Amino acid sequence: MHHLHKDRTTSRSDHPGEFHLNVSRSTEIRVGLVSLVSIAVLIGGIMIGKGISFSPNKRTISIRLATSGGIETGSPIVVNGVKRGSVSDVASNNGSVLVHANIDDASDLKTDATATVTILEITGGKKIEINPGKAQGTFDVDKEMPGTVAADIGGLVTSLGEVSGSAVNLVRRLDTISASLTELMRDGSFMTNVRTISSDGALLVTDVRTWFSANREPLTASIRDLREISTTLRESVDRNEPKVSQIIDRADKVLLNLETTLAKADGAIVGADTLIARINGVVNDIRTNKSLVNMLLYDDKMAARLDTTLLTLRKLLRDFGKNGINVNVELGHVP
Repeated sequence: MHHLHKDRTTSRSDHPGEFHLNVSRSTEIRVGLVSLVSIAVLIGGIMIGKGISFSPNKRTISIRLATSGGIETGSPIVVNGVKRGSVSDVASNNGSVLVHANIDDASDLKTDATATVTILEITGGKKIEINPGKAQGTFDVDKEMPGTVAADIGGLVTSLGEVSGSAVNLVRRLDTISASLTELMRDGSFMTNVRTISSDGALLVTDVRTWFSANREPLTASIRDLREISTTLRESVDRNEPKVSQIIDRADKVLLNLETTLAKADGAIVGADTLIARINGVVNDIRTNKSLVNMLLYDDKMAARLDTTLLTLRKLLRDFGKNGINVNVELGHVP
């Protein structure tokens, strides 16, 4: 053993250059490995800080905002308080701002999902909070998601600056009103009038209370009578409701019969109109046509002839009555 140890010592001492070369290579390898690990850790930290991930369900969504609200590339995307991605691009588009964001999974987003730009930390920074929605359908990543910008501290300060002038005017007006009230309170007549009104009001309340106390029994009796009257009316209505129903039924029957009679009267009137029209037609025919009736009624010559014929016939009948009839009949003889 001693001999071997002596030989190894001798061999190392015999080649000092090789020993230093091996030590230098080992150190370089260690430094290289440490450098690679450091670079990997740095890249991983940057990816985690920027929200970069390699999820297989990673999607890109578009969010439409009126203004950017301080959102920039790398701002986190949060769904129900859980970080799910980051902003990849912010650009002006058609008078508004279009934000593109990478999100790990969009399967739980609904069609009514909305986005809100809120403050990330009090010291600064912004994030996009996504409300997944409650609708039945799933959000289409090819469509734009509507978004709004929530007020932050800067916006509140700006709003306070805008209303500061109005607040000053309001304070001045309140000061003027308080001064006027002070002057009014100093006026002895005003305070006297207020005391008088208060006293009159107290007396009025006392009088009303006294009147109610004095007339409580009559009022109670009146209310009781009204209740009895209403009860009686209700009982009367319940009692006479069948009779009223019968009267109404009879009235309906009478009206039905009256309608039937009117219908028949209408038919008779129509028949009378038709008869009158026919009579008018006959009379018109008698007037216009040269018939015997027309000649008897309207022809004077025909009337004269008829009178002459009747007169002759009357004379003939009279002669027949006086002298008889002389009949000379020859049968089978030709004169």
